[in-house]
Amino acid sequence: MLLTMAKKQTGIIFSKPLDCYVWIEASENSIESIEFRRFGEVNKQPITDDLTRYFSGKPVNFLKYDVCLEGFTPFEQAVLKETRKISYGNRITYGELAERVEHSRAARAVGNALSKNPVPIVIPCHRVVGRSNIGGYSQDIEIKKRLLKIEYRYLRDS
Repeated sequence: MLLTMAKKQTGIIFSKPLDCYVWIEASENSIESIEFRRFGEVNKQPITDDLTRYFSGKPVNFLKYDVCLEGFTPFEQAVLKETRKISYGNRITYGELAERVEHSRAARAVGNALSKNPVPIVIPCHRVVGRSNIGGYSQDIEIKKRLLKIEYRYLRDS
């Protein structure tokens, strides 16, 4: 799972557990195409339009998509479900998320759970940051910065 952020980008994000991914081709400031792929086949899915809107800097509520969290521990499921509730443009710390799932001393465990996120963006783990820094990101820290920048730009301009 890789999404590169060069001047002309092509990348893959999304889910190994779900055997699917989203193929994105983009220039620095715009998305040229987004395709949902499963087993090498190309299909346009409703999520494709929502991802296009998201990467164009428009808020999207991904709560309408069900995410299978089978195989995750109850703690990991709680973390991922709570992360879905973080609204567009908002950020919380790992510690705050730990408190929300009633494990106030488990900030590091929250980070570990987020690193297993099967569907980045749909479960917006990029909105969880460290107390004094941006924190980590399983895809690439530069991708996390770009996602936060997309959301910040919309909030600033609206």
